[in-house]
Amino acid sequence: MPLAALGLVLASCVLHAFWNLLFKQARDKLAFTALFLSAAPVLYLPLFILASRHAAMPRMGWLCVLGTALAYLGYFVGLARAYSDGDLSIAYPISRGSGPALAALWGVLLLGERPSILGGIGIALIIGGIALIYRPVGGANSQSNASGVATSSAVRAAFFTGLMISFYTLIDKVGVGPLHITPGFYIYLTYTGSALLVIPWVIRKQGAAALRAEWKSNRWRVIAVAALNPLSYLLYLIALSLPTTPIAYMAPLRSFSVVFAVALGAIFLKEGGGWNRVAAGAVMVAGLTVISIRG
Repeated sequence: MPLAALGLVLASCVLHAFWNLLFKQARDKLAFTALFLSAAPVLYLPLFILASRHAAMPRMGWLCVLGTALAYLGYFVGLARAYSDGDLSIAYPISRGSGPALAALWGVLLLGERPSILGGIGIALIIGGIALIYRPVGGANSQSNASGVATSSAVRAAFFTGLMISFYTLIDKVGVGPLHITPGFYIYLTYTGSALLVIPWVIRKQGAAALRAEWKSNRWRVIAVAALNPLSYLLYLIALSLPTTPIAYMAPLRSFSVVFAVALGAIFLKEGGGWNRVAAGAVMVAGLTVISIRG
């Protein structure tokens, strides 16, 4: 696996965990979603203009943009629900873990990718580490959020978010891979498309007053997430566009952001976790090492 791809994905992990921390701290998470999706195309318009000068969009590329925009609708709505009902250090690992596991499966079944034995072991270690982080949800507190752990609705929403992750990961691999669409150009179109879907949905569900109230109380977080959210995924798409970066490795590798998210949840949100999350982080580091060196 190219070291450049590894560095890009790790940088993406840090930024991704941080914007999720900011998202978790929002007051009205659906309204917050609509606001940062509105701001992102404005902030990244110069990048789009620059990227569009040398970009080509095949007919199938527009289908990829539409497919990812629809997956983003489910992703952002599911994530907002998961964070409304559960901890960052629980909802984030479930969504980021189930997504790569399914994406690796789609890569094998639909794209004909064949991970090596060691690569498969690395994937299994990362998924196993995420499972360790998930373990507390299965205990006595699984149906209660009194201690801030999780509720069954948060777990369902997180798994649904993971399913959406697997869909857009597969679609985007086709878009920036075989179709050779410029990543910056592609991601701008997908985010703009998702904004056009999410914003009317949120206004219809909660009203424009909810957007105004959230902007008044959280405008700087909105702007920060609008900047960091696309940037974190742009770095990942650039890594995907490099040669010899199969989706079966890249998607689970990106789940290393779970370690950062758990740390941020513990430091800034005072979330617990116990030694099982420390062990989970060690298992995921082992999986990362196997994939990056021998995968």
